[in-house]
Amino acid sequence: MNGARWGLSPAAWRAVLVVGIGIGVVYVLSSLSVWFTVAMAFVVSWARRGVNGDERRWLTTMLLVAIVARAAAVAALFLATNHASVPFGHFFGDEEYFIRRSIWLRNVALGIPIHGADLIYAFDEYSQTIYLYVLAFVQILVGPAPYGVHLLAIGCYMAASVLMYRLVRASLGPMPAAIGLAVLLYLPSLFAWSISALKDPLFFLLTASTLVLAVRLVRGPSWRTRLVALTGIAVLAVLLGSIRVAGTVLTVASIVCGLAVTALVLHPRWLLAFVAVTPIVVGAALSRPDVQLKVYGGIQAAARQHAGHIATAGYVYKLLDERLYEERATVLDMHFDEAGRFIVRALEGYVTVPLPWQARSASALAYLPEQVIWYIIVALAPIGLVFSFRRDPLVAGLLFGFAVVAAVTVAMTSGNVGTLVRHRGLALPYVVWLSAVGACELVTWSVSALPLRRPSFNPQPFS
Repeated sequence: MNGARWGLSPAAWRAVLVVGIGIGVVYVLSSLSVWFTVAMAFVVSWARRGVNGDERRWLTTMLLVAIVARAAAVAALFLATNHASVPFGHFFGDEEYFIRRSIWLRNVALGIPIHGADLIYAFDEYSQTIYLYVLAFVQILVGPAPYGVHLLAIGCYMAASVLMYRLVRASLGPMPAAIGLAVLLYLPSLFAWSISALKDPLFFLLTASTLVLAVRLVRGPSWRTRLVALTGIAVLAVLLGSIRVAGTVLTVASIVCGLAVTALVLHPRWLLAFVAVTPIVVGAALSRPDVQLKVYGGIQAAARQHAGHIATAGYVYKLLDERLYEERATVLDMHFDEAGRFIVRALEGYVTVPLPWQARSASALAYLPEQVIWYIIVALAPIGLVFSFRRDPLVAGLLFGFAVVAAVTVAMTSGNVGTLVRHRGLALPYVVWLSAVGACELVTWSVSALPLRRPSFNPQPFS
């Protein structure tokens, strides 16, 4: 081929050839790495759209550093693993189980023989989720990729973070959006789960997409747009239910809660009526035996799940009265006052656990700085919520709805400290933007409250 015909010098053609060969070699070794790079290029370009000046440069740097750091962590895992003794490395224990099952499902789909025990475990009801089939399908396309699936998780997490960033930037402002994005990208616990081969990153992407579609449902320019948004919400809700238990119910509850709060804020008279009528309606409902049984049954189910966490490895925390831990069946005998204390302790524990002075290991001490950040986020959230309602009631209401539903669900069922820290990540991607608004408003108020120093001026007489 004549290089002059394309306006390229021989040296440029050699560079193109070397790059092409390099991409080919990388594609053969890890095709997901190439597709991951292409996908991240699109994500960064999408994030930068409509952003100019210094904000654009900071945004680009923030995203690129976050992507490179995550890819480097996966590469370090590969290099640190002794592949002579294990087939692949993993960050967390559950990852190995997910990756192995997805490879077994891939082999079954391709007709590759596997051990009978592996066949049984591949379709075991324990931890059954559609996420396993997502991993299997990806590995059908590209081949076994025990390290590549980490890149898939990173891609989902980065796309979800940028999706939320663009929504918040357009509704609540550039600075809160930048602060919230920085927290999502660099908070250590979120960083860890974003590179895991678990279902959390994909779950985050689908829930974030549902929130954006809910905004589109209300503000769509036409009925066709709203119909498409409603259909998308329904499809995503079903998918979320197949990824995580009760995902469909929690998604619908989050949207309903968010839209209801928005309506109350936009109509103060409705809010006053709601505050006045709610205690009466709740009291009347709870006076009926059938409603009492349903509520009591739900609290019992949450208490049993919490008690199950107490028997797990690692550090645990208790929310029930001590007598209810003696035997598993004792929870069925929970009294009314015990149920009330359980609810209060659960909500308190979600915010405070692990308490700084209860750190009993090196890992717990290492987590202390993030726990302090978590306390600051929680403290700023109410302030940010008030000002967010002034900026965009719909987005603020939906962020509140998604955060509250996730937080209450996790609070009522957790009992293991490590699991609690991980599952806070279900609410953090939504509450963090409200806290960022609160931080910006506090800084603005502090600056405006400072007394202005005026330069002293002593006029001198003309000589």
